Amino acid sequence: MLMENLSEYGLTEQESKIYTDLLAYDELSASQLSKNTKINRSVVYSHIESLINKGLVSYFIRNNVKYFKAANPENILAYLKEKEAKLIAFLPKLKQIKKSKTEEISVELYRGVEGAITILKDIVKAKKEVFVIGYAGQPEEILPIYLKQYIRQINENKIKEKILAIKGAEVFTGEHTEVRYLPKEFEIPTSTTVYGNKVVIVVYAKPYFSVLINSKDIAESYKRFFSLLWQTAKK
Repeated sequence: MLMENLSEYGLTEQESKIYTDLLAYDELSASQLSKNTKINRSVVYSHIESLINKGLVSYFIRNNVKYFKAANPENILAYLKEKEAKLIAFLPKLKQIKKSKTEEISVELYRGVEGAITILKDIVKAKKEVFVIGYAGQPEEILPIYLKQYIRQINENKIKEKILAIKGAEVFTGEHTEVRYLPKEFEIPTSTTVYGNKVVIVVYAKPYFSVLINSKDIAESYKRFFSLLWQTAKK
């Protein structure tokens, strides 16, 4: 049981056998350790070297024979504290590795008018600035009643919107909405909405589909694309 406990605190099973044997006999040669622990002598040397590096074993030479002694058991605590300090110092690098890991992307598909309403509710819940590309008035056609509720909710939450609408489109706007217009040539049966780390592509053809992509990198790319179009669009 003791050896199992030591194994929980950074020692291998064989290191635990050697260390506890040295504690029991005060000083032993490699041959004696090998005999007591049933560990091959060459392997004993390897584990002793590891224990010496951990500050748990020392040695001396008498009559041309090397003997080993176990250090005070409190050295195990000192060894663990040293390991903890090194780990704490290394944590920022580990976190950076995790941060640089390839981003996981999730994609969700919503169908019908109810799906579009689900997206609008999520926009209100997120409370992030909203960017819309290719708005041609389709939402007013498929969900005119809920759209008024949505406008009221974004006003209450002071959510900012920037909408790149197609020239000639009638746009329902909130108190914090800016609108600019793109030429009719930009009109397609879809629109793209970006908020937070999410991108939503809505297909305005029955039965209507909304594709939600959750990805920081993709969202940032769309925001840069929006910024370029915004600079050239007309007020």
